[in-house]
Amino acid sequence: MPQIEAYPEQYFRQVFFICDEYQHFATVGENEPTGDEKFFSLSRQAKCIPIIATQSISSLKSSLPGETWRTLLQTFRTKIFLALSDDFSAKIASELCGKEDQLKIGYNLSETGHDTHVSLLTGKAQSNRANLTTSKTYYQQSDYRFDMKTFTELRNAQSVTIAYDGLNPMPPMFCYLKPYFNDPNKSYFRQAADGEL
Repeated sequence: MPQIEAYPEQYFRQVFFICDEYQHFATVGENEPTGDEKFFSLSRQAKCIPIIATQSISSLKSSLPGETWRTLLQTFRTKIFLALSDDFSAKIASELCGKEDQLKIGYNLSETGHDTHVSLLTGKAQSNRANLTTSKTYYQQSDYRFDMKTFTELRNAQSVTIAYDGLNPMPPMFCYLKPYFNDPNKSYFRQAADGEL
């Protein structure tokens, strides 16, 4: 770090930290100066790019004490969620994506009758004069951008991504992924239709 700060115009190559099954190695220092959350928060300045894969948010939660998993999770700027099978992980992922105002439609159907009486044959209410009223209303409601069901029903090579471009966070989006070994010039949808995914 001191060398990078001393020579800001000089190019320093990036370093990658790649870890699969991260829940088995995760540590959180809480009040101590050790812990992964401190490393990840400082590693961006040193051009270290962490790529972390874990089974689910709940597996990360179960390996760390208390609510410290939240501190660790917030240090990851870009989050890519593939299909999630447990409710807790899907709920947290949905909450991380946030809410937005969505246009909803409501319908109302009402029936009124004048001079209503009960039929002796059928036992039902009858009226000689009746009105039927329907109405359609539009209203704004704050709702999750991606609900829990979306995360549990993601198909192979699909994700919901909360991306960070290095300067600004991007809104959560639905992404179609292509394995590196498939033809890069063939679209996701063509590969899916041909059974390659």
